[in-house]
Amino acid sequence: MYSEWASLQATIENESNYKSVLHSYSAGVGRDVAVSVVRQLADRLSINAASKHDPLPSNLETEKQIEWTMEVICFGLSLPLIENETIRDCVNIYVEWLTALTVPKPSVPPCIVNDPNPYVQKIFRHFVNLFKPRDRGDSSKQIVLCHRVLRTVQTTAKQSGKFTRQTWEILLQFLLTVNETILSPPIVAGSLSEQLCDRLLSVLFELWLLACTRCFPSPSLWRTFREYCVAWRHHTALVEQWNRVNQVLTSHLLKILYGPNFPELKINEEDALIVPTDMDNACIAQTWFRFLHILSNPVDLCKPKVVSQTPMFIQAAFNSEEVIDPNQHPCLSALPKNFLLAMRGIANLSDAFIGEADRGVPGDMNSQNKTPPPTSKASKINHSTSVYHKPSKSVTPSPQLTPTPEGANLTQLLQMEKRSQCNSLLHLFGAWLFEGAVSGCKFHSVKHGEGSIGGSKPRRVHFAVSSSESPHGRLAKERHSIATPDSHRMSGRRAAQAAEIRKASEILPSDITAILSPYKRHDISESPNNYEAGRAEACGALCRIFSNYNQGESILPVYLSRFYLTLSQGLKIDETVSGLVMSSILYNSQDLFRIDLKGVSLVLPHFISALEMVLPEKELKFKSIVSQQQLRQASIHLLLSMLCIPHHFNTLSMMDLMTGKPMRTSGMFGENEKVMTFRSLKLEIVNLMIGALQCELDPVNTQMLLGAIHLCILDSSLCEDIEAKEEQKKKEDSHKDLGTTILEEVMEKQNNQSENTTNTSWRIFVRCTHLVCQRLMSVWSTSEYKYYNVSLAALELLSGLARINTCVEDQLECKRAVRWICEHIVHLCSKPSPQHSKILHSIIVAAFQCLTVWIVNHEYLLKDKECLHCVLEVIELGISGSKSRPKGCVPPVYKHEKELKPASMRVKDAAESVLACLLNHVGSFPSPMGPSSVVSLLDEESILKLVKEKSSNVTFKYFVLENNTLLAILEHPVAEEKHPLPTATILLRGLMGRHAWVVQQRHWPKSEKEAAQERLKYPARPQPMDNVGTHHEITSRNFPEMVDKIQLTNADRSIPTMSNIETEQSKTDHEALKVLLEKQIKYEECVKSSAEDELANVAFPNPRTEAKPPRPKQEFSPARLLLSHLGFLTLGTLKEPANSSVPPSLVMLDSTQPGFETDLELLDSIPCRTFDTGFVFYVKSGQRTPNEILANVLSSATVPPHFLEFLNNLGWPVDIATHAGWSGHISTSWKMEDSEIIGSSFGNIDAYVDHGGSLYNGQHQVLYYADSTSEMAFVVPSQRVHSLDRSHSVEALDQPSGKQNLSPYGSKSLPLYQNPQQRPLTLDLPVENTAPAQISPSLDKKRKLSTRAGMIGGSHMKVLVVCLECLADADTFPISELLTETSTGLEYLQGSSSSSLRSGRTNDQVAIIFIQPLKSGLYRIQLQGSALNTNPLVDGMVVSRRSLGTLVRQTCINICNRKRLECDMHCPPHVKRRQKIQEMVNKYRRRLTSPQFYTHLFMD
Repeated sequence: MYSEWASLQATIENESNYKSVLHSYSAGVGRDVAVSVVRQLADRLSINAASKHDPLPSNLETEKQIEWTMEVICFGLSLPLIENETIRDCVNIYVEWLTALTVPKPSVPPCIVNDPNPYVQKIFRHFVNLFKPRDRGDSSKQIVLCHRVLRTVQTTAKQSGKFTRQTWEILLQFLLTVNETILSPPIVAGSLSEQLCDRLLSVLFELWLLACTRCFPSPSLWRTFREYCVAWRHHTALVEQWNRVNQVLTSHLLKILYGPNFPELKINEEDALIVPTDMDNACIAQTWFRFLHILSNPVDLCKPKVVSQTPMFIQAAFNSEEVIDPNQHPCLSALPKNFLLAMRGIANLSDAFIGEADRGVPGDMNSQNKTPPPTSKASKINHSTSVYHKPSKSVTPSPQLTPTPEGANLTQLLQMEKRSQCNSLLHLFGAWLFEGAVSGCKFHSVKHGEGSIGGSKPRRVHFAVSSSESPHGRLAKERHSIATPDSHRMSGRRAAQAAEIRKASEILPSDITAILSPYKRHDISESPNNYEAGRAEACGALCRIFSNYNQGESILPVYLSRFYLTLSQGLKIDETVSGLVMSSILYNSQDLFRIDLKGVSLVLPHFISALEMVLPEKELKFKSIVSQQQLRQASIHLLLSMLCIPHHFNTLSMMDLMTGKPMRTSGMFGENEKVMTFRSLKLEIVNLMIGALQCELDPVNTQMLLGAIHLCILDSSLCEDIEAKEEQKKKEDSHKDLGTTILEEVMEKQNNQSENTTNTSWRIFVRCTHLVCQRLMSVWSTSEYKYYNVSLAALELLSGLARINTCVEDQLECKRAVRWICEHIVHLCSKPSPQHSKILHSIIVAAFQCLTVWIVNHEYLLKDKECLHCVLEVIELGISGSKSRPKGCVPPVYKHEKELKPASMRVKDAAESVLACLLNHVGSFPSPMGPSSVVSLLDEESILKLVKEKSSNVTFKYFVLENNTLLAILEHPVAEEKHPLPTATILLRGLMGRHAWVVQQRHWPKSEKEAAQERLKYPARPQPMDNVGTHHEITSRNFPEMVDKIQLTNADRSIPTMSNIETEQSKTDHEALKVLLEKQIKYEECVKSSAEDELANVAFPNPRTEAKPPRPKQEFSPARLLLSHLGFLTLGTLKEPANSSVPPSLVMLDSTQPGFETDLELLDSIPCRTFDTGFVFYVKSGQRTPNEILANVLSSATVPPHFLEFLNNLGWPVDIATHAGWSGHISTSWKMEDSEIIGSSFGNIDAYVDHGGSLYNGQHQVLYYADSTSEMAFVVPSQRVHSLDRSHSVEALDQPSGKQNLSPYGSKSLPLYQNPQQRPLTLDLPVENTAPAQISPSLDKKRKLSTRAGMIGGSHMKVLVVCLECLADADTFPISELLTETSTGLEYLQGSSSSSLRSGRTNDQVAIIFIQPLKSGLYRIQLQGSALNTNPLVDGMVVSRRSLGTLVRQTCINICNRKRLECDMHCPPHVKRRQKIQEMVNKYRRRLTSPQFYTHLFMD
């Protein structure tokens, strides 16, 4: 820098400038003169006159007198310390004479007052004698005098404005001289350097800064300053003062370069005062650059041989009997600390230029003793060698949402965009950092013919040299420096420098020989391990510089090559190197694989090897600069960015960093069996992930690992599906290669099979499921408060794994997973009552939800008797609080004997939801109408349209069963049948929605229709037969003949005969009766004969006596029959329980009361699934206003194709007019319009043909996804309709409507085909066609929402999915303005309006998922708000293109589910429906006695 300027070192070291005439005489003569003269002068000083008399004026009047006196004082300052009083008086005289520059005192000679500068210059030269070390005497008094002189000189320089340029130069030369005198020799215990070092250097640096403002030092003086500082580098205070001045100057320079809103480099208030306030910008820049290089190459601090190559060290070695070599002096033991402080100072400067000077730094940033928290016994670091660090962006993500960029916030963000690029920082600090990062490393020689580095012999290579020795570093740094001194002298070298820089930038990263060859090599084998702290600081600074690489920025290949080589060396741990460097790299390079850094995959194997020493270990086996938890968290972030790389690059070869050739794996029988590919790293990454989870105890780290498992299995499954389809296509479309031998085919097949058996998604699924379930039962259930988020994340992971469509090789593993979930629920429910809390019950509810997902997606599990019993048993436990049979030997407790004591009502509701889902959806989801509807779209009005008999008597009868099921029965058939049967059409409104059924009472199956018709025909009577045989007349006897032969006994004669008791009167009566009998007999015989004659004349058979079967009944009581068959028409079901407000099991409702129809529609308006909405935005680079962002999706030309592909992966497009599910807004959800309404109300859809996502803005279509328990709609707001689409619907809710209809499936219509004649009027489901039903022209007209009851069922979360071209735009994303585009109508139902969306949204109500596409084809994820604590996406994760949509959708659903778990006011859908049914029972119940009920049932 100053090679063209002469040094002043010879002039400064010339002792003639500091000697007096008296030095030519003997010591005694000079002493006597000095003592006598100085004593007389001292008596006239103000300091001495204060106690004796008033200060006397000076008796020195002429210049000769003053000059002679100063010669005496100069000698007096060099007297031995035994003449302390004389030395003190000399100091006092000069101190008062220096007041001539400020406020002269009376004792100051007039000549000095009139022209002080020449005399002051001599005084500065004479003061040098005071600072010379003495061999004898009390040095403490000398130290006091030195402190006084320094303090006086500093005060005079600051306060005086009379300094000439020559005076300033003499002052600086004086300071350099005294510092050189004291600081150049090696440090000896008790020497002046120990006592005065800090003070001397602080005065020197502060006055030098002051001189730069008042009178900028000459280049020669700067060169001398630099040469002297190089000789003082063994003093720690020098490095500390250098860092101090650099930080203060850098803080001012940042404001000059980037403005006042750039992130400030915080410094102490005391340090801020060392820079004069009147220093201009140009002076600050020049001074900063010169001070930055004042130590020459700071990396030399780790080289004792270089530091000790000074004359004073060599002289000390010659004079000492103990020190043989200068580099063995004991004072050089401070070099490790000095090296650390220097590297830390440079790192702080680079961080300041990046804008992260105070980002997430634990402890005092400006503290000189920055000791990280202790890690373990094996990782405790000495305070003198501690390394400080700065985390990357992803370690401590801000939980606060970014406010709207207005005012200072926007200005600061704009200033941040102007921060220094990586190349600029590397031009400034790269040479030092690169050299310091690899100091002490042993490199290998590179031979061009080698394919690997395994057999090469190591040799020691010095990787980088100082900026003056390295052609690339020196020239690049000079060209890109912020302040280049004496630029007018360098104009002729610009072209040569530019040519060399271009030549350097063309070096390929793989050509390591070209990078190492220019550097000077030397042996640094003596470098001890204690220099690793400084090396670790340099590596960390490099990692932070490269991690702040921005899109569109270009980094020279030479820098990338040196950086990758630095990483490869720093990630090695051997016997001579500690783990400080490796831990620093891992901690500070978390963003390395999630930025578009060219060639970063070269160091992927090195990072994996380093992670294997951190993640699977419970205790670190090496020293670390940070705590174990922080290091593990950083390592997990690196792992999250690596998971998709093996499948993404697949069979691409891994290139060796040293040779640039493909890496090869060592085989069993040969050294180079096959080329290593990215796919081969998958098993190592999976093992790392599983091993990390096994020993991880930190909740945050554990949650990140659970998200990694979900991503790994999902991506593997999707990749396997794609590969299977491609392989199948190859087999079908291509023939086998004839040149392939059978052996090669067999070997390839075996290799693929061996790889597939270990790396398949199913194998990973089994391993991870076992581990997660075991940890869930053993560790994460021990403390619900600590592991609350972990438990929820684990259950979300298990739910996500159940949804993954992987090839199930063993159903037993899935059964085992379900059993583990059930056991986990049992374990949590069985905890003592004091341990039950809201958090515990939330985990239980989440476990029941997870169990629901498993049984729905794996319906075959319930075919297993044990699995079904386990599921039903845990459902019983959740509902009742206990099992019917807790143990096998205990007799069961039946339902009517059990006392219901559930853990909580939330747990009971969750268990009921599982039971209802098991009975309604397992094996039947999705329904023939598609996943958009899990209930029937029929209601009373649509069914009545199908009834043939149109009369006012055709009505539904309403009953409530068990106080939770509303049964509507229509006793009239909806279609005419040839042979009518007892038919009832029922609408069953239960906890899981509305279902329509047609029930018929049959005595034979429906399939036997011909046999049924034959049974209804009258059977013909057999024809009579004339030949009936011989007819015999037989007289019948009542008693056998032998009875007449039996003699009568006295008992038989006990009853007298008529003649014995007959009287005259009775005899007359008897005779009259006898006559009557005879007449009757004659009459009957006459009638008999006439009947026989008539019968003989009648044909056979006689129609009057013929027996005929009854005709089939045409009128029935289907309601009575149905209720009877269901067991509800018993006396017990109609009887109200005693002392209970619970109604009977069967209740009849009065549908004629006013309000019944409205309440019925309100019941239908309660969805049976949760529903949520996500809003998708696309932000181009640099966009900050809502209008710009909303206009991006209007055309496909303004968005990339992968954005549209991502939208299609979120869900399937549905037309709002024909959609029966949730559409993102309550005004258009759960209703279906006819074709006439579609054309008039929803505008022209042709305008969206060439769209970039605006078609899904909620006006015509949305992206929809649904499963058995939840619905999710994704809306893409656009500029075209945002002013009316998302806002007018909310206002429409305030408009009155005549007929209230809030049914989510209440379009009052049957989902028929477009042509109603294509389908018969029957409720039988189609046998062949199971596609979703189409719209019928008979659908009801547009309906309006008029009440808020029953509609508040969402999570009230605002979930935003933002696709960014540049991740930096996430800080300027206008959240507040765009929240007005995210209305779902629920705001109105909650009592708010669209205008209140801009305010009142807190972090727990807004979740943002930022997605940035990388040039590699992968996607980087950044989360804000409530999304930070939810899986499967993790902040900083890098995902593949094929799994992005699934992960984003599942994360949105999990975010909303988490919010519902935390909300105390949330009520599950089935509970709302039950409450509404019970409310209707209380309002419309017919209170009838049993006779009245039966009468009403029979008579109606």
